[in-house]
Amino acid sequence: MDEKLLFFSTFLKNPKEIGSVVPSSKFLVNELLKCVDFKSAKYIVEYGSGTGRITREILKRASPGARILCFETNKRLYNYLKRSIKDKRVTIINDSAENIIRHLKRLGIPKIDYAISSLPFSNLSYKKKITIISETEKTLNRDGRFVIYQYFKDFRKYLYEYFSNISTKFVALNIPPCVVYICGK
Repeated sequence: MDEKLLFFSTFLKNPKEIGSVVPSSKFLVNELLKCVDFKSAKYIVEYGSGTGRITREILKRASPGARILCFETNKRLYNYLKRSIKDKRVTIINDSAENIIRHLKRLGIPKIDYAISSLPFSNLSYKKKITIISETEKTLNRDGRFVIYQYFKDFRKYLYEYFSNISTKFVALNIPPCVVYICGK
């Protein structure tokens, strides 16, 4: 099945889980990945990998020795990723980002350099939002970054409790337009 059709049909089945009718635009993907130092990044985690649009761009830019962990809770999208992304650097995980620490321990990864999120936080419970943010902060190395995008503007209030350095960028060329948040310790 075509990537866009798969994404759209999955959205129709569960719009709160997917959060958008179409995958991220190339403009959004580029904005999300601008802050990533791909030459030195050893461990990159992606939350809500969907059909792999951001994953594929990470793979194009990442060094040969990098490891990329992709979290996708939707079984249909997880199976699509497993079939369509064949790269030894990638581990695709059918689980929630809340469980990142357990998976890092299982894989022998001490800390990560970047976490890039496509999760629709506005559709998550308060507890799940805070758990994902706090667990991500715990897993980042000292210079690590948590990069997320959201369709609503006031997401900083959830981030300030865990991150002291937060910058934003509005991306108009995406459906729908969104705000990218780059969070550091």
